[in-house]
Amino acid sequence: MNRPVLLLLGSALGWVALAWSPVRAETEVIYSLDTTCTLGSGQPQPCQVEAVEVDNTTEYRHRLGARTISYRILDAPYVRIEGRKGDGDPWSSVRNAWISFPTNELCFNDRAFCVVNPTFLADVKADARGSAFEQRDTVGLAFNPDGRVDVACFDDGCRRLLEAIGR
Repeated sequence: MNRPVLLLLGSALGWVALAWSPVRAETEVIYSLDTTCTLGSGQPQPCQVEAVEVDNTTEYRHRLGARTISYRILDAPYVRIEGRKGDGDPWSSVRNAWISFPTNELCFNDRAFCVVNPTFLADVKADARGSAFEQRDTVGLAFNPDGRVDVACFDDGCRRLLEAIGR
C-alpha cells in the first residue's frame, strides 16, 4: 500500500472505514483488525476494521455491531477522503481529519467518528516522504467541499490553527 502521505489522511490521514459497494468490484482484503471506534461524544466501543482494495481505491469498513461506517481514499483526480454512514448511503467528502500518533487514533469530521488503527497509522508513517511525520504527535487536515486538502497542520500548529479560527 504505497501511497503518498497525504493519501492517508487519506493515506495521510483520515484521516477511515468503507462499506460494501452496490456494484460488484474487484476487491482484495489488505487486513482486518479488532479495535475500538467512537461515535461522537460516546464511549469507545468494539469494532472491526477491514481494509480493502476496491478497484483503484482503498476502503476502510468499520463494523460496530450491525452498523458499518466506511471511508475510502481516492487519488484521482486528486487525493481525497470520502465517507458514508451506512451501506446504502451516498459517499460524501470528509470535512477534516485528525491523527494522534501516540494513541493510534484517527478521527473524521470534528470527531464525529474515531477509530484506533495502529496498522493504518504505521502505513502512514512508512509512506511519508522525508521528515514530514518524523517525531510528530498530531496531524490535522481540512478539506474543501470537493475533498481537496485546503489546510494541513502538525502538532502545536494544529492548536494554533484552531485558536485562529475561534474553535
